[in-house]
Amino acid sequence: MPHPVLLIVDPDPARLSALLRRCDDRAATVLGAATPGEAYVLIESHLPRRVAVAAEFAESLEFEALADILTMIDAEVMIFGQMRLAAGGYPVLTGLEQMLARLLGGVAPLRAAPVAAVRGTDARPIGAADPVGSVILLGASTGGITALETVLSGFRADCPPTLVVQHIRPGFAEGLVRRLDQLLTPQVVAAEDGATLRRGVIYLACAADRHLGLGLRGGLRARLVAGQPVSGHRPSVDVLFQDGAALADRLDVRAGLLTGMGADGAQGMAALRRAGGHTIAQDRETSVVWGMPRVAAEIGAAAEILPLARIGAALLSREPARSRRTS
Repeated sequence: MPHPVLLIVDPDPARLSALLRRCDDRAATVLGAATPGEAYVLIESHLPRRVAVAAEFAESLEFEALADILTMIDAEVMIFGQMRLAAGGYPVLTGLEQMLARLLGGVAPLRAAPVAAVRGTDARPIGAADPVGSVILLGASTGGITALETVLSGFRADCPPTLVVQHIRPGFAEGLVRRLDQLLTPQVVAAEDGATLRRGVIYLACAADRHLGLGLRGGLRARLVAGQPVSGHRPSVDVLFQDGAALADRLDVRAGLLTGMGADGAQGMAALRRAGGHTIAQDRETSVVWGMPRVAAEIGAAAEILPLARIGAALLSREPARSRRTS
């Protein structure tokens, strides 16, 4: 039986670390978040059963957005510390011991699994510039955080520069950057306008008021573009893929469209395929919401339709995977 997933949200890093250490001897996966962005990413990707929230954070406006998500996943929420405002119906536990007893209630005291060391970014050298080589583009929405972790988990330290648009609430993308940077071998950074794209680096769209694209301007560079939402989103996967299509005659461009609601990315992927890029859509069976990849499949934008577990390897390979193909 899998261990239950529990989450502690506390803006005090020292206290959070101490609380997590107190949970080491329990048969549970206990996660910690120090910012709203980190909490959002962990909630969407791990669906915790119980969530303990520090009073300082529970009184903030950001908590309202997280509360909606926690209600949707039916998580048991508790607040610890001294509340100055109403607690919104959640139980308030003034003592840390009281909070831990409730958070860990019913969880057996077993030997904890070894905790993987978190690598600092200084342990990974910055990749080499790849001005005329290859580039990987990824788009995702609902369910995409877990899907991205799966796809990118096999990427090596010298992987092609990779650009990612994940539909996410404004202000939470930075937490996703930190989360992925801890989990993955390549370096993960927020995309910056004009940044030279390098091997071994994954660039995530974080600016809620800009689209993420790429261009050849003194080398292969990221670009952040002002503009209205495209396909209902900003940043938009369609914009990223359209930029890839414009460069497909000079670059080896590969793109993956993962789980998500709506149709963002489908038209851009169609343009990219017509231009000679290699395109992959996630299949119905492994998608949380088969919306964006479904539209791509229906309009013939995807050269391949693959289960999630095979997409990463297919993107890294210069030869298309042998699998189901669209016409």
